Amino acid sequence: MSQLSFTWETPSALLTPDEIFGVDDPRQLMRRLEESRCWERKPSGIHGRSLGQYCSMWANTAPSGGLVAVGIEDNGDISGCHRASQDQVNAIEKAGLIYCSEARIISKLISVRAVDGKDSFIVLLRVFYQEDKVVFDAAGDAFMRVGDSKHKLTLEEIRELQNDKGQLAFEQEPCGLDFPAEFNSTLLQRFMEGIKRLRGIEEW
Repeated sequence: MSQLSFTWETPSALLTPDEIFGVDDPRQLMRRLEESRCWERKPSGIHGRSLGQYCSMWANTAPSGGLVAVGIEDNGDISGCHRASQDQVNAIEKAGLIYCSEARIISKLISVRAVDGKDSFIVLLRVFYQEDKVVFDAAGDAFMRVGDSKHKLTLEEIRELQNDKGQLAFEQEPCGLDFPAEFNSTLLQRFMEGIKRLRGIEEW
């Protein structure tokens, strides 16, 4: 009687950004990137400001942030970064620091064969999720990954996310009412009397 054997290797689509970032074999890396939803591919000519937006996006996207692979075209072609100067490569690696300074990012270079047949490399940026604060880019905007798209957060969404992260106490939220005209004086009086009793205050 033959026995069936099973392999429990994690499907690439379920790998975390850290597990993908830790892969050193270029072929394995590209296969795992193709099947994952936690990364963005960008050409080597992308401007640092745009990279800053994607760094903000992943820093605000739970639960693990994500990856940006620079040197891959939108259609999936591996164009690489071999045509970029060293200054340009340095600018890519420093884009997060300059254009999204609150994001926590590490990077590495991965050797690949470009579509033009030349030896090349991609710059892989690992952007970590920030649990304690909303991360803005240099322009003061905040982004989040929604589905497969980059979404610019509205002011209301930013405040909700800040509340979720514990940045804003609910009691400090602006209520939008004029004081004292639009406040309930009876409820205010009850509240003050309760505070006086609780703290033993005789006179207010």
